[in-house]
Amino acid sequence: MNKWLIYSMIGLVFLGQAQNKQEPETINKRLSANTSFFQEVSAQPPLAIQGMRIKLGERVHLRANLGSDVMVLDNPARGRELTSRTAWRHRAVAAINTDFFPYTGDPLGLCIIGGEIVSEPFPNRPAIGWTTEGKVVLGAPQFSGEVTRADGTKFAIAGVNRSAKPEEMILSTNYFGAAANAEAKGVAVILETLERPMTPGRAVRGVVREVRDNFSSAPIPFNGGVLMGLNSAGEFLRLVKPGEQLTIRLDLLDENSGGTKPAMEWRKVREAVAGGPWLIKANKPLVKADYEAAGFNESFWNRRHPRTAVGITKEGDLLWVVVDGRQTHSQGATLPELAAIMKRYGAVEAINLDGGGSTSMVVQNVNVNSPSDGAERAVANSLLLFDENIRPLTNLQEYAVDPPRIQLKVGDKTRFRVLVNGQAVSTWNIIWGCGSNGFVDQWGRYVALRPGVSNVSAWVGGAWVHAIVEVLGDPPPPPATTPPPAPPPK
Repeated sequence: MNKWLIYSMIGLVFLGQAQNKQEPETINKRLSANTSFFQEVSAQPPLAIQGMRIKLGERVHLRANLGSDVMVLDNPARGRELTSRTAWRHRAVAAINTDFFPYTGDPLGLCIIGGEIVSEPFPNRPAIGWTTEGKVVLGAPQFSGEVTRADGTKFAIAGVNRSAKPEEMILSTNYFGAAANAEAKGVAVILETLERPMTPGRAVRGVVREVRDNFSSAPIPFNGGVLMGLNSAGEFLRLVKPGEQLTIRLDLLDENSGGTKPAMEWRKVREAVAGGPWLIKANKPLVKADYEAAGFNESFWNRRHPRTAVGITKEGDLLWVVVDGRQTHSQGATLPELAAIMKRYGAVEAINLDGGGSTSMVVQNVNVNSPSDGAERAVANSLLLFDENIRPLTNLQEYAVDPPRIQLKVGDKTRFRVLVNGQAVSTWNIIWGCGSNGFVDQWGRYVALRPGVSNVSAWVGGAWVHAIVEVLGDPPPPPATTPPPAPPPK
């Protein structure tokens, strides 16, 4: 066969492949001059990405928020809360889930609320914080704490607002819940008053109300706190007397100094959340050794899962990104793929947050992603966005979703519209979201993913309108995903 004919045939094959490849569909919806919501939907491979681009400033700010506003409650959720409910309670414009957590709902890493450390950093895990001036800070600071008795004797505080372990002293405040606790019986010093907020580097005073020996729990006064100590920490607290004034100091140390110098920029941070591992650091993606040094094995970082990430651009804009996964419309992302997504959207530094069934993004009280569990999961803490440039609207028109009710089978697709006075509203003015049985993109196109009765929701003109969707059929088989790339060489 003529070699030029062979080359032509090969070229036609590649041309056909290129023509069959579908480019992602993207849409960007501006909420204000400082905030915008974007979505990217791909069919080959199936992938749904939702994100926010935020320019922080005096009128645009963020807040870290604990689920139910405390670490632990005596209920089945143990204080965890749906991201959508947290956003609704606080009237936030948008929200995402943040840190990893055990069943107790205690965030594993650093959490700062109103300038106060409410959860200490997890070793080698990064955090993201921001100042009142709108500056974003990323890093992995180390924790330092100490308590000083009236006689000048000091003892290290190992952490805040969690259960005390052997040889540890833990400080608990009303952020923890109704009572402090420990893994065994020890000594609890109940502080009648405690100066707040306990910002990094600030020495505060607390007055002792009571010392309890051989206890594993103690009530936390609303305006005070509890120091819980086991073993040698308990011996130190046993010498404290009621009425004595203790000095308590919490701080964050510079990760690059080996924990010998204070992290001065973190002393200015008003709100912070954590996750891990790094995705991009100093404009460079991380590699296998970096992931595993932070305690994440290959099944976590090199398999496709739902993901949540935050990052910062060279212009100083904040990026939020969530990737749907484990579903037919979206296979998820590995951490290297997530890093590539963040870099493509302009991130020069970025960190991974809790993902899987926890992945959630809410915009104008509408869930814009499809949780992999089939329903939103209650989480330990969330990141809330407030934009004072977005004014509440008085709804003077009657909006309606068309069709208002529909019955579909698993795998069926349809398109919804919003009508006002019988005329279709532009999709650019609508934020679409849906409940547990499907996924709707920002064009209003819906795919039925699982059986059940739920709703498609639209935020438009200062109002929420809904359609009821009933999906029939058997649950779909596990989604087929393309193989992840081979891990990088050691």
